[in-house]
Amino acid sequence: MKLSMLITVIAGLFTASASMADTTIRIGHATPEVSPIHQSLLYFEKEIEKRSNGDIEVEIYPGGQLGGVKEMTELVQSGNITMATGASVHLSSTVNELAVLDQFLLFADEETARNVLDGKAGESLGKAMEKQGLKSMGFMELGFRSFTNNRAPLDSYEAFEGLRMRSADNPIAIKAWRSVDAVPIALAWGEIYSSLQQNLIFGQESALSSMLVERFFEVQDYVSLTNHIYWPELWMANLEWYQDLSDKDRKLIDEVARETILLQRDLTLKTNNETLAALKEKGLKVNELPLADRERLGKTMNAAIESDIREKVGSDFYDEFMSNLQQ
Repeated sequence: MKLSMLITVIAGLFTASASMADTTIRIGHATPEVSPIHQSLLYFEKEIEKRSNGDIEVEIYPGGQLGGVKEMTELVQSGNITMATGASVHLSSTVNELAVLDQFLLFADEETARNVLDGKAGESLGKAMEKQGLKSMGFMELGFRSFTNNRAPLDSYEAFEGLRMRSADNPIAIKAWRSVDAVPIALAWGEIYSSLQQNLIFGQESALSSMLVERFFEVQDYVSLTNHIYWPELWMANLEWYQDLSDKDRKLIDEVARETILLQRDLTLKTNNETLAALKEKGLKVNELPLADRERLGKTMNAAIESDIREKVGSDFYDEFMSNLQQ
């Protein structure tokens, strides 16, 4: 849907839901209502409205009601909605610097990733977002990504050869997967299930929670814990709106946003653990990609894309970000 048409539809929707609150925060996201993202945003809604004594109202539009991540990002930039969330890989076309997160095996575990993104490295990404009219509210997470497929267990480096897999429409990601002889096919998120069902692709890579929420288990036989990349879910707001807030409102929103992010991360970890158990119960065969193969995979893929990432984000930014990983 074209942005102008989408804005017209949204304007009618917002008029119908107009409130008496002094400030209305409208948040769009693309995930289902059962997702940790939506559940944590319900906390944000409840706490903001309670602690502001009703002066600030929050409206949440889940499940892509306001469009895909790209469209919602444009709506935030234009001020037609207040906030949105989106995976970093879908935002790097808007904020080039986010492409540094497209690298593989950057983080050993969730704790490391969170510490990095809550520190200087995350601050540098936030400053880059501000150049595009976006305020970073912090980094939620989708967690480490692994694979489902219906061909065979991915239990070695060589097992990726010839694997027809869904990829985001991201040239860097596509180049990386081709470097290990996989066959990436760019598909929108909503097209994955039907493409798996029709055997147009053999597999897909996602956070564990998505495998259950999106019911991929119905059309897949194997879960391979590759943990090949960590994807944060960026929470962004319109920068001008944020800067125009009173000090009191800004402090309240920052405070509750931080609580919301911590809650979302806990919910994601809990959901991922429960998901793995549920996938096993549904008969999917689960294996882990051995560490040596995982490290070889990451080394090959990162070597293939380093020059592209440097070109996109700038070598100075790249070197600064990578140095912050060690702090």
